[in-house]
Amino acid sequence: MSFETALKYTLQFEGGYVNDPLDRGGETNKGITKVVYDTYRKSKSLPIQSVKLISNEEVKEIYYKNYWLASGCDKLDEKLAILVFDFSANSGPARAKRYLTLTKDPIKYLNLRADFFKKIVQNNPSQKKFLKGWLNRIEGLRKIIGN
Repeated sequence: MSFETALKYTLQFEGGYVNDPLDRGGETNKGITKVVYDTYRKSKSLPIQSVKLISNEEVKEIYYKNYWLASGCDKLDEKLAILVFDFSANSGPARAKRYLTLTKDPIKYLNLRADFFKKIVQNNPSQKKFLKGWLNRIEGLRKIIGN
């Protein structure tokens, strides 16, 4: 699974600009949080600007460096690469990598991810509005990997 293919899948769910007060990621555009975007702009010695103005090139570079490479997707087989990348984009590379240490099996990995989201809602019912989307995202990945 190439980075471009994985990114295309993930961006279907990351959409455009969102600033939902219940979303723990805060202000985001195309899944990139304001904090991540500000850090990226500073690293390039560029002025800080609204995440609403993020370019497609910046999105691609951030996802590649901060999520694809950071979660080790470049070293994984195709099936695991898309699963780990999407989880990394959704919940951070550290968690995506940690779950990979628990299993290298794609189906078990997706099951762990689904359980993680259900636990979020169990611990914080205000997050229930996001659960269907999170689980739909996982079901889409099951179809991609053929299970």
